[in-house]
Amino acid sequence: MSNKIHELEQIMFPPDGSGLKPYEWMVNPTRQRQWIDEKGVFLWLAFFFSEIGAGLYFVSLFYAYKPGLILGWLITLVLGGVIHVLYLGNPLRAWRMIMKPNTSELSRGIWIIGVFAALGLLQIVTSGGFNMVFSTIMGILCLLIISHGFATMNVIRALPAWSSTMVLPLSLISGVWIGHQILQFMVSVSGSAALASGMEVWAEVFFFAYFLCIVLYVWGTWHSNEIGKESIKMQLRGDLLKISFIGIGLLAITVPLILALIMWGGDTNSFLIFLRLACVIAGDLALRYVIMKSAVYKPLI
Repeated sequence: MSNKIHELEQIMFPPDGSGLKPYEWMVNPTRQRQWIDEKGVFLWLAFFFSEIGAGLYFVSLFYAYKPGLILGWLITLVLGGVIHVLYLGNPLRAWRMIMKPNTSELSRGIWIIGVFAALGLLQIVTSGGFNMVFSTIMGILCLLIISHGFATMNVIRALPAWSSTMVLPLSLISGVWIGHQILQFMVSVSGSAALASGMEVWAEVFFFAYFLCIVLYVWGTWHSNEIGKESIKMQLRGDLLKISFIGIGLLAITVPLILALIMWGGDTNSFLIFLRLACVIAGDLALRYVIMKSAVYKPLI
C-alpha cells in the first residue's frame, strides 16, 4: 500500500515541480489518471473487447448464427478477460472483488460475465440453444456486459464527463453497432451475400443512432457544468485534438457515413464492409480513449 501511495505522490507531485501544487487539486479541475494512464490503458482495452464481443454475441442471437456466438464469446472472455487481469494486477488479491456485488459495480460485472461464460458455453454446445427463453436470457446478459464498463465509470459523480446521462446509451449503441459490423463481415466472407445485403438496413440504423448518441453526449456534457465544459475543451486541444478529429471525426463518423451512402439500398461487398469495420473499430477505440482521458474531477472549493 505504501508503495502505491508513493507512486501516486510521484505522479501528482514530481520532484521537478511540474506537477500539481499540494493545494491545486482543491481549487482547479484535476484530470483523472488511474483509468487511462500507464496500466490504466489495459482497462480501456478490456472494456472495449468485452463490450464488442458481447455486442457480436447479442446480434448473432437474432440471426441464429452460431459462428458469431462462438467468436463473441471468445472475444469477451479471452481478450476482454485476459486484459482485465493485466489491469487488476495480483489475481490472489483481485478475487476479493467478487465478494461485494451489492455495493460494487465492478463486482456485479464480474458475476455477470461469469454467468455469461457458463450459459454461453452451454448455448454454443447445445444443438437447440436458440430457443426463445435461453436467447432472451443471453441477450439480457449481453446488454449488461456491453454497458458494464461505462456503468462502472458512470457512478463516479465527481467526473462529469463520465456521469453524463448519455454515457450508458452511447455504450449500448456502440457495442451493438460494432458487433453488427463484425457479424455482417463474417456473413459476407462466408458467401451469404444476400444476408449481408439485408443486414445493411440495420447497419445504417445503428450508425445513425451511434452518431446521434455522440452528438448528445457532447452537447449534454458541455451544458452540464463548467467542469463538463472543461472536459470537452480538453478533447479539442493538445494531443487529444488529433485523436478527436482523426479517430472520431474521420474514422468513426465521416468514413462510415460515406460507405453507408455508397452501400445504401443493400448494394454491399466484402471489401467495403471490411473497410467500414476497420474504421469503426479504430474510431470507437479513439472515442473511448478521449472520453476516459479528458475526465476531470470537480475541485473541492
